[in-house]
Amino acid sequence: MTHSLDGIDFYQMGQTCLGHTVRRTANLLTRHFNRYLAPYGLEITQAQLLAVIASGDSLSSSDIARYIGIDRSTLARNLKPLEAAGLIARRKSGGRKVVPVLTEKGEQLTAELHATWEKAQQDLANELGEETAEAIRGHLSALRRTVKHLEQTDPDKNAPPKNTAHRSTSS
Repeated sequence: MTHSLDGIDFYQMGQTCLGHTVRRTANLLTRHFNRYLAPYGLEITQAQLLAVIASGDSLSSSDIARYIGIDRSTLARNLKPLEAAGLIARRKSGGRKVVPVLTEKGEQLTAELHATWEKAQQDLANELGEETAEAIRGHLSALRRTVKHLEQTDPDKNAPPKNTAHRSTSS
């Protein structure tokens, strides 16, 4: 089935678009990990946050958001239930800096989650094969580097063309 508008094949566009392919894959991976985490009442982003906080690096919210690749509002939405569940607390660190830290309950849960994460990872690796899994990690790393490089180049060069089709021509 082909859908087109003014000769543009949108189906083909979706089939060849790296962004579309990576997003679809990311959504599937999110569901995969969320199934493993469901018994804990957590989703992958929250488990990832617990793991990053457990690293003990006293990272600010901005640092954590940047590391995980989410915006600060998404971070805040995901930290709220962790704090409400008593898994994290906020602590002053070096002047005015406030950082999330694991509570004792959070440390215990994060330790339990590690085995669950390993099982989810191993199930994927078993299906893919370790060589394929490693190749995927390498290709995704290259893709991240490329996108970061493009973000740092001239913003006008990478900006989408201005859409003037919807503007009225009458004055």
